[in-house]
Amino acid sequence: MTELSVPLKAATPLPTGWRQRLTPLWREVSATEHVDGFNARHFRARQILAVVGLLPMVFTGNLIGTVTIAATFWGQMPSWALSLWVILAVLSLVALDRGLRLLVKMVGAKPVAEPSSLHVVCLSVAAFAGIWAVIPALMFPITDHLGQLLIASVLVGMMCGGGLILSSVPIAACAYVMVICAATALALQRSAYVNNVSLLGLLGIWSVTVMGVTMANARMFFARLRAEAESDRQRQLIDLLLRDFEEHASDWLWEVSRTGHFRHVSARLAQSFGLPSRQLVTHSFSELVESMLPREVPEAVAAFEQLQTHLSLGRPFRDLELPVRVDGQLRWWSLMAKPLFDDRGRAAGWRGVGADVTQGRIARDEMARLANVDALTGLANRHCFSLELARVCASVETSQRGCALLFVDLDNFKGINDSLGHAVGDQLLRSVAARIQACVAPGDLLARLGGDEFALLSWQAGDEASAVQLGDRVLAALATPCQLEDVRVEVRASIGMALAPRDGTSPQTLLQSADLALYAAKAGGRNTHRFFLPFMGESARARARLQQELGVALADEQFAVHYQPQVSTLTGQVVGFEALVRWQHQERGLIGPNEFIPVAEETGQIVPLGTWVLRQACKVAMQWPGEIRVAVNLSAVQFRSHSVVDLVEQALADSGLPAERLELEITESALIDDHEGAQATLAALRSRGIRVALDDFGTGYSSLAYLRRFPMDQLKIDGMFVRSLDSDPDAQAVVTAIISLAKALRLETTAEGVELPEQMVMLRALGCDVVQGFWMARPMPATDIPAFLARMEPVREN
Repeated sequence: MTELSVPLKAATPLPTGWRQRLTPLWREVSATEHVDGFNARHFRARQILAVVGLLPMVFTGNLIGTVTIAATFWGQMPSWALSLWVILAVLSLVALDRGLRLLVKMVGAKPVAEPSSLHVVCLSVAAFAGIWAVIPALMFPITDHLGQLLIASVLVGMMCGGGLILSSVPIAACAYVMVICAATALALQRSAYVNNVSLLGLLGIWSVTVMGVTMANARMFFARLRAEAESDRQRQLIDLLLRDFEEHASDWLWEVSRTGHFRHVSARLAQSFGLPSRQLVTHSFSELVESMLPREVPEAVAAFEQLQTHLSLGRPFRDLELPVRVDGQLRWWSLMAKPLFDDRGRAAGWRGVGADVTQGRIARDEMARLANVDALTGLANRHCFSLELARVCASVETSQRGCALLFVDLDNFKGINDSLGHAVGDQLLRSVAARIQACVAPGDLLARLGGDEFALLSWQAGDEASAVQLGDRVLAALATPCQLEDVRVEVRASIGMALAPRDGTSPQTLLQSADLALYAAKAGGRNTHRFFLPFMGESARARARLQQELGVALADEQFAVHYQPQVSTLTGQVVGFEALVRWQHQERGLIGPNEFIPVAEETGQIVPLGTWVLRQACKVAMQWPGEIRVAVNLSAVQFRSHSVVDLVEQALADSGLPAERLELEITESALIDDHEGAQATLAALRSRGIRVALDDFGTGYSSLAYLRRFPMDQLKIDGMFVRSLDSDPDAQAVVTAIISLAKALRLETTAEGVELPEQMVMLRALGCDVVQGFWMARPMPATDIPAFLARMEPVREN
């Protein structure tokens, strides 16, 4: 608004209402540091240069007008005066052109102009208009009707053309139009041939129209300038990010034209190909990759053909692994790209990202090699054992001959490991593995399941007597102390035994039987073996009873929903409640969810239970103030249900609760099995306005891949990190990382398990958005919520 201050102050002060209307308009058509920042100087220069660019056209029209005026009125006034006017009219335009160019300076690659330059433009244009204003003042009194008509026509044309030409500098355009208009009006008042009132009215309307059109053009001019500046800023930001990516990331960007040649070769790209930039741009991308293929690698040709298929079909691709040979070394690349199109929709090339995944490939191959081997002992591992056990249980031979499953667990390994160190513990495990392996008959399988647990599948011990002999041999083999370096270690073991098919015909039941027998051996004094007996399955039957009682509890509505408040760290206000289900058992009393939820998930009863909790929570939430949300947990089984979206919609419809007040909490285990289905379900829920939170973040399969692929609103930090936040630096680091990650991805964070004010202070300092835990309040029944909110009301008002 600097450019407008002088003219506005010189005029009669505008009423407050008009000033409020005109101020935003002037801001739209003027460049100020307050609005445009550093771009204001460049915008002023562009305003002036836009006028300078049209001055040749103005000069031509001005020359024609001056010659016409001079030829028409030569002899009607002194020739020296008319000649002087013609010279002034021509030279003033030349001076205006030179002066305007001097107002613009180059700073780097951009032209700039100071705020005072627009004052100079305004005064210069007004002076030029004043020269033309002399003509009607001098000639109207001494010329006839036709002469006055000619002068008026020329002035009106000058007013219209000049206003439009000067529209990039609206204040100069308005000054120009007003000077010409004033001169024309003054001349009309002195004319004896015309109706002054009607013509003056038309002149006023015409001048206002010209200024209105000028302002509209100025708005479009500045809108284009600001759009170009924003586009340039975005381009510079993208270039900066890409440059930083190429300099610091291990990946490399590649972009090829329609002919397949590189458009840009960065240092990272040239380094990845092991070729100079000049050579890279002379060959197509496909030719370069084909020349680098290691033909001796079986996957090379197939991977390259797959790449060629994607490129020829114009189909985007990702995670395409390709072996290449760079500087004589075998490397593995992972490529992703999508096709580019021009403004007419025609193919214009490809843009993508490449990554050297050689180390990952080596690690994966090594993992595949060791997939069936325990790295410490060289025995089969849990994966291999599970496959063999499944095969054994499905074998017809097992039902005819039978086989034995032995669980071997060292009795005193933890004490040895803790007192003598992990190195001695590892040596002991290797020694134990070798001793047990010596007892294994050919064809049997010995595996280390993890820690100090071993499993032995024996076809030779298919009956109870043979299994007892095998168990005795193992215990005898372990009875001799182990000499480990300079330490003599005595080791004992307990063995649980189960026979197939007697004690189980499926891997699960056979494992459960052997495990229960192992617990019996440890309870029987250790350093012994026990067979599975039916009474050991009492715990399993108790679990089955729990499953049955769950069905009855669902029918009788023995469940209750308690609610734990969620509080904003910024305002201290209650922003929501988490719904937590409790089972009011008729005999056992209140049962926590940790005991019955796993059973409900295994049996599928979690779906009707979760639906009931969802409906109850939505109904109760309708009684709360309108801004408070309710958070409901969805188990993995519920989330994978095909009807989950319909159930949520029905619960909202029945209760009347707005969708944005419902937040569904899911765990990462709900996402890992069915990526496409999970993504579709999340998208359907969020499209209806329902919020989605990722529960227990940091304890499971947390990764950037999930956060990028699945749409979320919030991350919930597990309470195990929060409870040790004030004492464990590792927990502090994890919480800080989660909050920083959430902010980068524009996600909210909620911390669970806040029990101390110190934890609350640290979470607020770290930028956590919401907290919940015993320090705020324990889970409460719905009837206690109004009183709790009333107690919190002073906090809400503050």
